[in-house]
Amino acid sequence: MIPAAVIDALRPVTGELHATAAASGGGCINETVRVAGTDGRCWFLKLNRADFSDVFAAEAEGLEELRRANALRVPRVHACGVAGEHAYLLLDDLELTGQADSEVAAKLGEGLARQHRFTAERYGWHRDNHIGATPQPNGWCDDWITFFRDRRLKFQLELAVRNGYASVVQPDGERVLENIEPFFTGYTPMPSLLHGDLWGGNWGVTATGEPVIFDPAVYYGDREADLAMTR
Repeated sequence: MIPAAVIDALRPVTGELHATAAASGGGCINETVRVAGTDGRCWFLKLNRADFSDVFAAEAEGLEELRRANALRVPRVHACGVAGEHAYLLLDDLELTGQADSEVAAKLGEGLARQHRFTAERYGWHRDNHIGATPQPNGWCDDWITFFRDRRLKFQLELAVRNGYASVVQPDGERVLENIEPFFTGYTPMPSLLHGDLWGGNWGVTATGEPVIFDPAVYYGDREADLAMTR
């Protein structure tokens, strides 16, 4: 059931809602449901606790940033906010029923290459966001090595230590942090627009064979970070 407060908040966008489908997707993080209006339009609704509103707000901004690149199909954001005890994010319902074959994979790769040509002057982003349920620190940085070391590797290492994995990751992790610069000798990547969390569960295929990307953790960085995430 969609909370009544959320239905009221969405009414200016959706009109009267006459049907909802069973929850679909969303993993263990969000509740998701397909919503239909009386005029036949459909949307994809994500719900969580009210204190999750900043996560949805960052996701909405990330989706709009990806749409600005005009490189791949990205769901449009129709509404984002808090109503009562729930945060909500209302997106296009794209009915991802197609199959990911080699032709679709080629389209995804070509679109991703176009997206990576959409660049910024520095690395990072203007706000922090989340990769799944994990906070992802961003902020702007002039140097890729510094950004990647401090806001990606070091942050994840500190998180692992806080969660009881110090003996497993700390010795080798600290050596990586101390000796990372030689890996980038003579290499200065362009700050490309990245999806940031492009594993297989965060892209799909429409019935017409068009690849779609969603659930981003957007920032500007080395395009190879996106490619590595797809493996």
